Amino acid sequence: MTATQLTIPKPNPNRPPLRVNLFDYAKNSATTLAPLFPYLDEGSIVPCITVQRGGPGRRYGRFQHLNSVDEVIMMFGTAGGMIFVGPKLHPVSTPFDDPKYPFDATLALITQRQLIGKPQREEYRFLCDSCDRRLSVTAFDATPRKRNENSTGEDLFPTLVEGYRAAKEHNANEENFLCSHCGHMNEPFPYETWGWDLYAEQGRVAAKMRAAALAASHTIDATPSNGEG
Repeated sequence: MTATQLTIPKPNPNRPPLRVNLFDYAKNSATTLAPLFPYLDEGSIVPCITVQRGGPGRRYGRFQHLNSVDEVIMMFGTAGGMIFVGPKLHPVSTPFDDPKYPFDATLALITQRQLIGKPQREEYRFLCDSCDRRLSVTAFDATPRKRNENSTGEDLFPTLVEGYRAAKEHNANEENFLCSHCGHMNEPFPYETWGWDLYAEQGRVAAKMRAAALAASHTIDATPSNGEG
């Protein structure tokens, strides 16, 4: 078969092709690692935007992220640019020498490909600010929804939702703050700086309102137009 004989199938009407300007999207991004598109099921390519900036009193904290799929990182707006594939277990913080410096900022696109028919697993490992030793570890199942399963509109990126849950559980136990290796007393992990709480909470609100709107539309469709019961 020659290249001219190949036929690209029409897009699935339930998954229309989408596009977005990265820099325009960044203006309204409320969280780091915000998915650009709503497709999160198996086989999907999931590009996410991360915007970080310095400012008075700003603190990002430190953690390790374990992801069973590769993450491809592209940096934008930096001198020379940069693209690389991160290791499965990688440290996460901020590239700024001083997060309180107000003129530092970075924008990155982090993309992963969801597996098909295989489990995905992730971990959050919160670290000591002084010696980088682990304070607590939370693992979770990040296996995507099957492609042939209908979405209810409640799909949220598990990396963010579970990160929010892991951080809250970490902060709820004050014993996690004291590093058993160096004795440093750490502060609670600042998940608000990362925006995980906004994504999770607003995602739940959006799912609830979507379900209410769909229920209302079904009620209208089921009402007889001639007034007969």
